[in-house]
Amino acid sequence: MTSLTLNQLALGLGILGFACFAWPIIQRVSGRAPPEEPGSGKSLRSPLWWAGFALTALAIFLQRMASQQAGG
Repeated sequence: MTSLTLNQLALGLGILGFACFAWPIIQRVSGRAPPEEPGSGKSLRSPLWWAGFALTALAIFLQRMASQQAGG
């Protein structure tokens, strides 16, 4: 039961992390946000990008932990 809960948590965090990465792209494609200047690097300094990175890394860590617990 524990690994199922960790798997669900990892999946939820992974989806949330992906949404943090995808949100600025969706905003630009739909025309609600202006495109950034080439070479500005603004997207890498964005707090939303770092939140997506941290959530995705945490999801991967939890998924590995869950798979080790399930394996014995």
